[in-house]
Amino acid sequence: MSDAVAPGAVAPGAVTPGAFLLTERALDPATGEATFSYRLGDDEFTERLALDPALLGRAPDPARLDAALDLVHLVMGTSYYKLRAPGRVTVTRPLTEAQLAVAEAAYTHGLGEFAAVNRLPVPHEVAVDAETRDDVLPGAAPGGSGALLPVGGGKDSALALVVVTPATALAVNPTDAQRAVTAAAGVPLLGVRRRLDPLLAERTRAGGLNGHVPVTAINSAISTLVAVLGGFDPVVFANERSADEETLEVAGARVNHQYSKSYEFERLFAAAAAEVGVGYFSLTRQLSELATVAAVAALPDLRGEILSCNRSYTQRHMGLAGGGPAEQRWCLHCDKCLFTFLCFAVFLPPAEAVAVFGGNPLEDLSLADGFRVLWATEKPFDCVGERAESAAAMAHLAGSTAWGRAPVVRALGAEAAAFAGVTGATVAGFLEPRGEHAVPDRYLAALRRALGQARTPVG
Repeated sequence: MSDAVAPGAVAPGAVTPGAFLLTERALDPATGEATFSYRLGDDEFTERLALDPALLGRAPDPARLDAALDLVHLVMGTSYYKLRAPGRVTVTRPLTEAQLAVAEAAYTHGLGEFAAVNRLPVPHEVAVDAETRDDVLPGAAPGGSGALLPVGGGKDSALALVVVTPATALAVNPTDAQRAVTAAAGVPLLGVRRRLDPLLAERTRAGGLNGHVPVTAINSAISTLVAVLGGFDPVVFANERSADEETLEVAGARVNHQYSKSYEFERLFAAAAAEVGVGYFSLTRQLSELATVAAVAALPDLRGEILSCNRSYTQRHMGLAGGGPAEQRWCLHCDKCLFTFLCFAVFLPPAEAVAVFGGNPLEDLSLADGFRVLWATEKPFDCVGERAESAAAMAHLAGSTAWGRAPVVRALGAEAAAFAGVTGATVAGFLEPRGEHAVPDRYLAALRRALGQARTPVG
C-alpha cells in the first residue's frame, strides 16, 4: 500500500482548524447497529443505522466491509456539515481515489441547492483533506442473493420491481407506500432505519444552516453496505435522464436538485462501489419520466400502490387525545404530485387517473400556477421531469378528447404548446430511450420487454 496526501490536503493526522471532521465509524455484527461520528467545532454528532436482522450472521470480506462503511460515513456527513458549511472536510481514514471523487461530488455539486438557497457562493467549493491509498481490494465479491433494489415507493420503483429478477427491495426508513408497492410486486423487502443525531435538530433550531442534502448519494452508500452484508449484486436504482437537467443557473453555474441522481454522479459512485465488488447503475437512465409512466400505467396491480408525494403524511381521525394513525396519500398540491398526475393523465383517462390519485387537480383552476411552474422560468426544487417534457404533456392533453375540457388544461394548453414548440418537444419524442447508460444487457432486454407493453397516449 502506498499512501499520499490528496491535492490540497493536510498531512495525515492533522486537522485543519474549523474543518468538518469525519472521526469514527463502526458496525456491531451482533446487534446490526452501525454508528458514524463527526465533529464540527465543539460539537460531536453520531448517526446510527439499524440494519435489518436478516442481514446479520454473514461474514463478508473485512476489506470490503470497511470500504462500504467508509462510503456511508463520507456521504452521510453532508447532513451535519451543512450546519456551518465551513468549506473544508477532513477525513481521518485513508481513501481510494474513487471514494475521494464521490466525497468531493457529494459536498460540492450535491450541496449546490443548499448553497443557492442559503445565499452561499455557487458553485459551493469544498476541499476534502484525506490521505489517499492505491491498494486494490480483492476481486468480485461472492454474490448469490440477486439484485438489490432501493425503493422509494413511486413509479420508478414500480418499474424496476417488475423488470429486475431475482431481486430484493431495500427501504431506508420504510413507509407504508414502500411496503405496499413491493408487496404488490411480490418482492421481499429489507429495511434500514436512519437515526439522525438529535443535536442536529437542536443546532438547526439555534440558527444553523439548513437545506437539501444529496439523499440519493446517502441511500446509494447505505445500499452498497447492505449489498456487501447480504451478498447482493448489483445495486439497481431507477433514475431517469431528467435528473441531468439543472434546476437553475446561478451566475452561470448549474444547480441541480437531483445531482446525486444524475449520470455524472452514477459513474463516480459506480467506480467506488466496484471496489467492494458491487455493481451499481440506474435501470431507467435512458428513459424520460413519460416513458416510465407509460410502462407503469400498463400495470394496474402496481400503479394504484405507488406514491411520489413529499407531503404524503397526513393525520386522520384527529381528536382531543391528539390524533390517529398516519395515512399516506397524494396531496395533489405539491410540485411532485402535480407533475406525476400530469404524466399519468397522458396515458390514463380521467376515471382511471382519479382511481390512482384520489382526485383530479386538473379540475382545480387554483392549481394552474402550480402546473405552469413545471415548464416556465426556473424548475421547482423537487424531483420533477424536464421542462419541455411537462410542456409537451400539457399540450398533448389540450389536444385530447379525454382531457381537453379540464379547466386547467383549457387555461394552460396553448401556453404549454407554445413552449414545447420552441424545441419541437412532443410526447411521442419523449417515449424513445436515448442517451448514455450503464445497464447490463440482461437487464436492458427485460426493460425493453416492459416498454413494449406500455400504454399509448390517450386521445
